[in-house]
Amino acid sequence: ENEVRPLDGTRIVYECSGGGPDLLIVHGGTGDRSRWLPMFPYLEKDFTVCAMDRRAHGQSGDASSYSLQGEAEDVAAVVASRGKPVAVLGHSFGGVVAYEAARMTPQIAKLLLYEPPFRVDPHEATLSRMDDLIARGEQEAATVVLMGEVVSISPDELEAMRGRPSWRDLVSSIGSSIRQHRALAAHEWSPDAARELSTPTLLLIGSRTQSPDLRWSVEHAAQAIRGSKVVV
Repeated sequence: ENEVRPLDGTRIVYECSGGGPDLLIVHGGTGDRSRWLPMFPYLEKDFTVCAMDRRAHGQSGDASSYSLQGEAEDVAAVVASRGKPVAVLGHSFGGVVAYEAARMTPQIAKLLLYEPPFRVDPHEATLSRMDDLIARGEQEAATVVLMGEVVSISPDELEAMRGRPSWRDLVSSIGSSIRQHRALAAHEWSPDAARELSTPTLLLIGSRTQSPDLRWSVEHAAQAIRGSKVVV
């Protein structure tokens, strides 16, 4: 287990295994690095594979102020600590963060973005309702609203999630999920900025992914990022 302190001094934790070129994995909006640890045995023969806890997740700390730019600085700090070129795989929200980090540092040698949501519905009325639930101490009800109305998972999937040990951590971190979504909604996709990115980029999207916003995001990123490739 390793830790770094980015610009604002927040403790960011990551762990690595294996040998070979560095591959850093940045998890999505919920969960923590443990979600990706089952992938380590498949990757560590070819890579020194690392997974980080994003701020306010897992064992990483948090700060009073929050921004998507700050999250990107966290990724850049982990990459800088490795002292060599690093490939970065970002999933969902972590994909947007990884993309912004790649715009900050040339030390990110390759970029893999799995369904990065460069465009999202603000859902502000729903988020405000969640704020009210949390203010009344109803974190679990707010989490159900997030998963059902913002993330749009099915009732069956939601019921399965509620039976897993990770559900408790998800409920306890619901406040960070709300601020993340607001940060995403405020993040403006800029094709001009994407055209300036010289990092080799692979965009991944699932064949069963129905979300129009995710499809839009991958399509527009592929059009703007020079030499990028899409894999379904």
